[in-house]
Amino acid sequence: MDNLFKELKEIHDKFLALMIALVAAKNSDTGNSLFAKQHKLMISLVLALVLYSFLATLGTILHTHNNRNTNLLLPIITCAMLMLGIVVSILALSFISTTVAWMTLTIWVGIFTLIAYEYGALKKIKNWIKGHITWD
Repeated sequence: MDNLFKELKEIHDKFLALMIALVAAKNSDTGNSLFAKQHKLMISLVLALVLYSFLATLGTILHTHNNRNTNLLLPIITCAMLMLGIVVSILALSFISTTVAWMTLTIWVGIFTLIAYEYGALKKIKNWIKGHITWD
């Protein structure tokens, strides 16, 4: 149990350091705060990071309990964390360059498509549709 609190403390320490750095970040050209200049983008980034930190905390807590219900939730939490990680990386890169952010989004979509194709997701979706939708 002591290890759980150590992991949670590390997650929260990283989260707080990142939040302080984001709020304090300034545009090098004008010296204005990025939080004031690009308010909507910064709020989206902060919200995504808060959600990611929450899911990391929840995943760490659920990982210590070994019952059937948590075994079902952990893959969902992991997938949500991966998706939020993608969103955070694209939002963070959009501060630097929108071109780089769009290229990164394209790469992530390509990787997601390849993984879905390898796992046969398209065939599973077609079978699910055939089983649940009747054409009268």
